Amino acid sequence: MNGYERTDLACEMPDNASQKGVRLKKKRYAGIEAEEAIVSPGEGESASGRPAGRYATLHLDKIWLMDKKESARAAEAIAALLFDFLTESTGEAPGTHTAVLVAGLGNRFITSDSIGPRTVDRVTVTNHAADTDSLPSLLGCARVSAIAPGVVGQTGIEAAAIIRDTAKAVKANAIIAVDALAARSTVRLGTTVQITDTGIRPGSGIGIRRTAVTKENAGVPVIAIGVPTAVDSATLVFDALRKADIDSPSDELVRVLEEGRSYIVSPRESDLIADASSALLAAAINRVLTPALT
Repeated sequence: MNGYERTDLACEMPDNASQKGVRLKKKRYAGIEAEEAIVSPGEGESASGRPAGRYATLHLDKIWLMDKKESARAAEAIAALLFDFLTESTGEAPGTHTAVLVAGLGNRFITSDSIGPRTVDRVTVTNHAADTDSLPSLLGCARVSAIAPGVVGQTGIEAAAIIRDTAKAVKANAIIAVDALAARSTVRLGTTVQITDTGIRPGSGIGIRRTAVTKENAGVPVIAIGVPTAVDSATLVFDALRKADIDSPSDELVRVLEEGRSYIVSPRESDLIADASSALLAAAINRVLTPALT
């Protein structure tokens, strides 16, 4: 049933992908285990259905129910992973010499799609005060800029184009793209954080194709980070069939689900998930880029 299911999560790739060009490993960050997948060009991309690159997934408890201690630990783990990705992608650890654009993708007026803009609202920006003798520079902070480009239905402009041109304007060395993701399974909603160095393709998890935000398009490395907040309705049905050990649905059922109108399903706690997830991601980003001001 994998051909009918939409998901942004590498941890939900086909079970046989690990045998066909996908290398899997596990590592702990701040005591929290992360699943990592390295997708090789060619065979790995074909088996997994994903661009070649590195994907890391942290499986957490329900983010919106975490207490302060649990949130701090989760933020530390995400920050450690993000630091690792940035260092690997740019060739050096983030510091005063690093300019990073944080881009919050999505529509802030749709709760399940608002994690990106809400995260940007909480990121500490320093680019406007990045003179050599400024306090952020003296404290070793990176030059941080932030933007929430909205969606093409609001602006008439592809978010990827706005991000690309803004990155050039601020002379960014890297872009951190934050977005709400789609999952195959409801148990991952608000409990999973994914980081990847392959960039991001807005809307791909729910069948919408917009211009990708990638290194090829933006000109600098793009680290994408997100939390799943919604499931496509057809995907939800197929996942339920799998749990019922029905691996081969009838052709008629497949036709109805694929050709019928698709809905995006999010949990009733969507607002709590979006608020808590954006606070968590912003805390992690600030730990990496502006640790002295956090």
